[in-house]
Amino acid sequence: MRDARRTADALFRAICLGFSALLLVLSLLTEAHMTAVSDRAAQMKTEIAALKTENEVLLARCESRVSLETLEKYAREELGLQPCRSDQLRFLSLK
Repeated sequence: MRDARRTADALFRAICLGFSALLLVLSLLTEAHMTAVSDRAAQMKTEIAALKTENEVLLARCESRVSLETLEKYAREELGLQPCRSDQLRFLSLK
């Protein structure tokens, strides 16, 4: 009876030790994964900031290169559009 109790006690301790080791390993793996995710998030924030800056530069270039005269010339020469005649204009009253 005493040997069975010792065996059961030793088995319980071994199971508890194994479970504790498993939890420790899972905890370490989770910590490593979280560190990797955190590093990737920091990289993405840096990339976003760089892309925002690049976007602002490109928008400024675009706005400075396109003028109303250029658009009007393109509309006439490439699209075949003409300015509106006075009889083609309609005004709406919003009252």
